[in-house]
Amino acid sequence: MAEVPVAAGVSPSAPPVPRAGDEILMAFAGPARQRRVTVLFRLLLAIPQLLALYVLTLVAELVAIAGWFAALFTGRLPGGLAGFLTDWLRYYARVGSYLVLLTDRYPPLELGDAGYPVRVSVAPGRLNRLAVLFRIILAIPVSFLVGLLWYGGIVIGFVAWLIVLITGTMPVPLYQAIAAVTRYGIRFYGYFFLLSGTYPGGLFGDPADADVTADPLAVPPGAEPGPPGYGQPDAWRPADGPLADGPLADAQLADAQPGYAQPAGGQPGPAPSGPGQPGYSEAPLPAGWPAGPQAWRLVLSSTAKRLVALFIVVGAVAAVAYGVFIGIATANRSANVNRAAAIRSISAAHGTLLGQLSGLSQQIPACQNQSAQAAALTCVTKLDKQAAGDLGTFANAVKSTPVPSSASTAAAQLTVAADQLQAAFQQLGTATSVAQYEQIDSSTVAPNVTRFNDAYARLGRALNAS
Repeated sequence: MAEVPVAAGVSPSAPPVPRAGDEILMAFAGPARQRRVTVLFRLLLAIPQLLALYVLTLVAELVAIAGWFAALFTGRLPGGLAGFLTDWLRYYARVGSYLVLLTDRYPPLELGDAGYPVRVSVAPGRLNRLAVLFRIILAIPVSFLVGLLWYGGIVIGFVAWLIVLITGTMPVPLYQAIAAVTRYGIRFYGYFFLLSGTYPGGLFGDPADADVTADPLAVPPGAEPGPPGYGQPDAWRPADGPLADGPLADAQLADAQPGYAQPAGGQPGPAPSGPGQPGYSEAPLPAGWPAGPQAWRLVLSSTAKRLVALFIVVGAVAAVAYGVFIGIATANRSANVNRAAAIRSISAAHGTLLGQLSGLSQQIPACQNQSAQAAALTCVTKLDKQAAGDLGTFANAVKSTPVPSSASTAAAQLTVAADQLQAAFQQLGTATSVAQYEQIDSSTVAPNVTRFNDAYARLGRALNAS
């Protein structure tokens, strides 16, 4: 089934609008019927492409770093680096377009300007060195917008996936909106990787009342023709014939591969005048495609523009929701970590305290065996003062241990109980007679021991429940 062109018609009376220097252009074949089985398993089918794209992107980042230094001093990307980055950008566009259901044709695992229903025109030229120096800073606003579009694309893309899965095709306004968002992302990466000095634009499409007379694939002023795929894409190879070298190679491809309507005028240079000219073909251009450079224009309907705006709004909402989710998840994870750490820390401090108090209690019989009552009392009160110090160490350990908010009250109560028990043992250590010692022990120490044990058990329950 022939694919519907996305480009709008041209008004003969409209003033010519030439290509803006090194602006990155894209041509889309338009919505066509897609096989539902490939739509259903689109993400799985794209895994080999994504793996290859991941590796190529790592290489492209290294190449872009080298290109940044070169462009900073020379004002342009070296031809070899620009050629590789151009090939990467085209491959990125093909894989991305396949994933977002702009086409059902599986992307070829190759670089260069391969025959595909989505094409990218890149013509690197001279660059402003100051803009190159601050390229990362200049790209920050666009990167935020691309991020919102990406988040919105996850939500709206799922809806689009369901529509295509059920109906077998994508509505034209939705196709236009996704194409505009895809083109904007490609322009951002092209700008970021120094393939273009033109700040990314055209998110809401191209003007409807303008004509384009300049060849979109012609090398702009100041640009140097490079190898195939740099500035001027390679000719396309028909499915059943040799590689064509001229401007009608697209017509050969379209004729050889039914169902693929490639925009005319895709190759640079004047059209051949007749047989014998390089690239001449008797094959007619696919019906319905606008002739000339206007095929590279993307004019959105009012519905498509509203859908693009919806991408931004939904993306903002999704980004906020994702941030809230991450914040809650991080807080929960932190709470769980604090809970486990608090249990370990307080349990270890309590175990140490019990060991110290047990050791002191074992020394009491030795004190009681002393013949003089005063000496025995002095020995015991000395052990009580040591116990008070050990309780103070435990209280400080509880105070310094972070606990979940749900257990903070119980931790504070345990700290107070430990301080009170410490004060009771300090008072016990000041007793000057056996009678006074026994009175302090029964009226002060014993009740505080009970409160301390209850507070420790209460904190344990709070930590286990949080």
